[in-house]
Amino acid sequence: MNKQDLYQKIREVQFIQPDEYSWNLNNEIHIWRFPAVSAGYSFLSSEEKMVAGRFRLEGDRNRFVIGRQALRIIVSRYLSVKLMDISVVAEPGTKPQISCPATGIYFNISHSGEWVIIALSLDETGVDVEKINPEFDFFNLLEDHFKEAEQFFINDSADPVSAFYLLWTRKEALMKAWGTGLQDHMKQFSVLNPDSSIDCEGKSWIIISFYISPGYPAAMAYSDKTKNLRFFDGSSTFTNFMAFEK
Repeated sequence: MNKQDLYQKIREVQFIQPDEYSWNLNNEIHIWRFPAVSAGYSFLSSEEKMVAGRFRLEGDRNRFVIGRQALRIIVSRYLSVKLMDISVVAEPGTKPQISCPATGIYFNISHSGEWVIIALSLDETGVDVEKINPEFDFFNLLEDHFKEAEQFFINDSADPVSAFYLLWTRKEALMKAWGTGLQDHMKQFSVLNPDSSIDCEGKSWIIISFYISPGYPAAMAYSDKTKNLRFFDGSSTFTNFMAFEK
């Protein structure tokens, strides 16, 4: 594969403001981005408040709080239910899921730096975003998590750090869609080919790459049955809802 092929397949996306017709998933995936600002705990469950209180770093705490509260805000709009009627459970070793009401909606959350991203779908999906750290020493991760062709792709790139993050987000998004552990499975597959799907456990998965904003590569893994992806900016949705509730 020409090493530029994957870069050329990074999707250019536009995060738009939702309108009254946006709140229906049908056979789509909706990808939302939210700024990781400081926020109160108004729309967290008691258990989530305890989890939030355990974070030592303010940035980590803000990203968790925004992720869970933003999830409730948008899901309440999709379902036309009260925000605190939405229950999110996370059993040990399993992906968090919406348990009440019984929605059939799957979600996945990722956050890094200044951003939180949430994917909603009617099928399993995985999303990952990373803030590029130019000083990050990733070389000790290559042998354990990347196939030889992937290692060559990274090392031979004009910008090895960006190449690393490009492949890492693709691998992690796929792992999150599968619901398996990163350490055990990352090297079992290659994410270099931008056009082919990856088969696992009776499903074919597609991976796309895009940027949330400059310096924030992201990836989405989803079933090839999905027809369309839509990208929304949730900044005003979140701030307007919080202001209204106050």
